[in-house]
Amino acid sequence: MPALPAGRATTLACLLLLPLGACVSQHADSSAGRASALATTVSRAAACKAGSPQRGTFDNFLAAEKAHGASDDQLAAARSAYVSISEAETVNQSVRPQRCTAEERAELKARMAAIRAGTFDTP
Repeated sequence: MPALPAGRATTLACLLLLPLGACVSQHADSSAGRASALATTVSRAAACKAGSPQRGTFDNFLAAEKAHGASDDQLAAARSAYVSISEAETVNQSVRPQRCTAEERAELKARMAAIRAGTFDTP
């Protein structure tokens, strides 16, 4: 069997071994990193029944990123990260559901209230 190039092996390891948001978290100060964190939070909140975003939440996130100086390429990367992480988290939750503690649910409810109010900064 041929060996995988280092970049592909790292990507594969991220997909198989780590929570998906961790694959982008090394770039948490980027638009894509913040979009990844948002997707992870929204997906986890939905799984824990701790709230859901409003219809325009992601558009508001992109507008906030643009206001902070994100380029069109950075916004495209953020959109891609958000969609990819959201879809993967949904699949992972259906394949291997993770229980929610009462403390986690309370934290997610508070975080989702902030997100619905337009505060996208990670705690």
